[in-house]
Amino acid sequence: MQKLYNNKYNFVICGDISVNYLIDNNRRSQLDAVLHCYNLMGVVEFPTRFGLNSQTAIDIVFIDTSTIGKYDLYPLRNGLSDYDAQLLILNKGQKRKRNVILTSKEKSISIP
Repeated sequence: MQKLYNNKYNFVICGDISVNYLIDNNRRSQLDAVLHCYNLMGVVEFPTRFGLNSQTAIDIVFIDTSTIGKYDLYPLRNGLSDYDAQLLILNKGQKRKRNVILTSKEKSISIP
């Protein structure tokens, strides 16, 4: 991270980090401490994986909310696996010129 970090650029880190962000524990605290050194915060606040008897949030998106500002994050159920995708829309003050509609077998999301 030290070699990549440059305050001229916005970083977005996402993926399966194998740390459940629905639970406050030592692993989450350690990862948060490292990422906070670069102003990165986990912004997924909903389950991203569904088991028969459990839900976890291990597919997380990390952004610098102090520089990115307004953003929208949506869960996207794809119906293909037990993992859900996330859609991150960064709003850097621009007005959206069109509507976006995302659909899957299970639900539709309309983004104005």
